[in-house]
Amino acid sequence: MPDPFYERLSALDAIFLDLESETVSMHVGAALLFDARPLMLEHGGLDIERIRRYTLSAIDRIPRYRQRLDWVPGLNHPVWIDDDRFNIHFHLRHTRLPLPGDERMLKRLIGRLFSQKLDRSRPLWEFWIVEGVENDQFALVAKAHHCMVDGVAGVGLLEELLRLSPVGPEGEPEEWTPRPAPSRLRLLRDEVKHRVDGLRELKSYLPRVRKDFGGVVGVLRSGMKLGPETVFTAADISPYRRFDWTTFDLDAVKRVKNALGGTINDVVLAATTTAIRRFLEARNTNVDALTDFRAFLPVNIRKPGGGSIGNQVAMLLAELPISEPDPIERLRKVITVTNALKKESNQPAGAQLLEDVANLTTRSLILGISRAAIQRRAYSVVVTNIPGPPIQLHLLGAPMKRIYPLVPIPPTQNLGIALFSYDGKLCWGFNSDWESFPEVHEFVEHLEASFAEYQKLATTRATEATAGL
Repeated sequence: MPDPFYERLSALDAIFLDLESETVSMHVGAALLFDARPLMLEHGGLDIERIRRYTLSAIDRIPRYRQRLDWVPGLNHPVWIDDDRFNIHFHLRHTRLPLPGDERMLKRLIGRLFSQKLDRSRPLWEFWIVEGVENDQFALVAKAHHCMVDGVAGVGLLEELLRLSPVGPEGEPEEWTPRPAPSRLRLLRDEVKHRVDGLRELKSYLPRVRKDFGGVVGVLRSGMKLGPETVFTAADISPYRRFDWTTFDLDAVKRVKNALGGTINDVVLAATTTAIRRFLEARNTNVDALTDFRAFLPVNIRKPGGGSIGNQVAMLLAELPISEPDPIERLRKVITVTNALKKESNQPAGAQLLEDVANLTTRSLILGISRAAIQRRAYSVVVTNIPGPPIQLHLLGAPMKRIYPLVPIPPTQNLGIALFSYDGKLCWGFNSDWESFPEVHEFVEHLEASFAEYQKLATTRATEATAGL
């Protein structure tokens, strides 16, 4: 008989459970598009059983995907235990678009799938295989709760499923036996001991407190700063989502940053800032007077060998220069802001200190900070950029063409922007509230026009530089 097993969620992981509500779903996700032809059967449908066996074999190497939540009695802290009801058929689902299966229909379906909450009584993930996508494609729509993974950890899952070569061993699922859950008494006893030991260990944190106190103050100051009310904020969003996407050529983004300065992230933020300005101008907002419009930029603080599951991110808030009318100066101001955050700010260390203290004691402190920041609109939009593989990957021989990520949105926002670099492309995914932000496609068009403007300016600058030589 195997020993009882459980794992305690970190304070940050647990907070993503606490922030979920009737209108807010806290799963991350992605829509992956593949060439369907290598996986087609003779009758024309996808070989779904082959995909299911392969997925089951892959999660043999990621135990979290066979675990569900349980709770410490009385103290209400979540833990992971093996799910003795695990069934791959519940988690890997299969559907098909009606003809003509175009991109618009696929986006609508993905929006509906992302609107549905994950079942907390089961492992917190789903894969949807969507057949019938135009141009001989199929989609894999992936959802996993944010308490399980962050963006970087999600890349780790792709590493298990996707291959560099179109051919290779597929593997067979191993026989799996769930480990028994601990008793309720043991969970309670262990959690009490964890908190008592944590209080004793706090003494050793005094040097870190002195070192990172400025970072803690920075986190609190930026998190408590009241943000403006705009069409990007809402009193309370609905539970329903729209999903949209676009793709930039990564070399084109690099040419802009090489000609105009900054980094790829700076160009991304400048184009996003310009799109926000254009979108607000179209709604008669006085953008020249708009201040304190901030973006939440998740920063990976995962250390080498830090594992591929759970959340290891810190919060940085960047004030976007929406009021700046000149696009070149707008980019320069973005560069100034991001450089200050990277070089002068100690906020990641301050956030890490708060999370470590919460892990030793209780998550109430950072939960309160998170909820206060949301209610005070400390940030108006989330922009997260996840580095991905620079070459093409395959799922059972099917080339992956694109991957469009999804970041969840809090109850006072109605748009989340996520990016994933892949195979020479920068893939953008836009998650918006169905009711308070129905114009998400219009925003995407503004973003595309904004980047085109920067491309034109970069070409002009490069031509001038060449002529000067």
